[in-house]
Amino acid sequence: MTAGIIKAEQAGFCYGVRRAMRLALDLVGSGAGPIYTLGPLMHSPQEVARLAKMGVVPRETVEQCRGGLTLVRTHGISKQEYRRAGELGVELVDAVCPRVKVPRRLIESFGRDGRTVFLLGDGGHPEVRALESFAGGRVFVFGSEEDIPALSPDTPVGLVAQTTQSTNVFENVARACRCRYSDLEVNCTICDDAGLRQAEGRQMASAVDVMLVIGGHNSANTRRLAEICGSIQIRTHHVESAGELAGISFENADKIGIASGASTPDWLIEQVEKWLRIHLAKGN
Repeated sequence: MTAGIIKAEQAGFCYGVRRAMRLALDLVGSGAGPIYTLGPLMHSPQEVARLAKMGVVPRETVEQCRGGLTLVRTHGISKQEYRRAGELGVELVDAVCPRVKVPRRLIESFGRDGRTVFLLGDGGHPEVRALESFAGGRVFVFGSEEDIPALSPDTPVGLVAQTTQSTNVFENVARACRCRYSDLEVNCTICDDAGLRQAEGRQMASAVDVMLVIGGHNSANTRRLAEICGSIQIRTHHVESAGELAGISFENADKIGIASGASTPDWLIEQVEKWLRIHLAKGN
């Protein structure tokens, strides 16, 4: 009997990535060129490669973007990179996810108010690096309740999160910070889309025999979704494409769940579904 395939309602691009893709494709359609992105537009290597074939080419530095229209990636760029672009006359097209701008505004506000910024996030991630740069004062990046900085209890603190963090972890961190700091402002800046994907992933993982989470291995939100699902269903696999499915055992899998990260295009999900239908029908 062929296994049943259950796909998450939240699979595919999130709002911010859809918006960035629309901006990119509009530029391609306008005949403008050259077109660059400062860093990959989103964390899907396959989709970034597809865009590059259309003429939307990722660049690593502002200096490499001279002479072309440059899309600012969904994760945002640093304050210093914005300044450098202005100095060099690089024309920027704002493809930053509107949700990412929320913690950025709050971090700037905390700096003006003299608050120390606590940023729940993955150190070194492009979104986190960009957010850090907008802090006017001290900023601490950490990933769990155990890593909350130990400062004076009367330190004015502002707590925000990278938009793709775990809602459960943020709630635990906020609770612990309230116990430690008397002057604390808490703003949960986790994107609604990320929260919905995580909640749906938990529910699906508990109801299927194998869970597939599709998305770039460089995608923090996909990795986190896979970790959440894996904590419930041990047979959880984070894959980028259908090409990775051959090495996975689907033995005794009556129900297979499919979820995706926020940067995963529909065509990659459809390829995974097609592979499953073909190979599972053969009794793999």
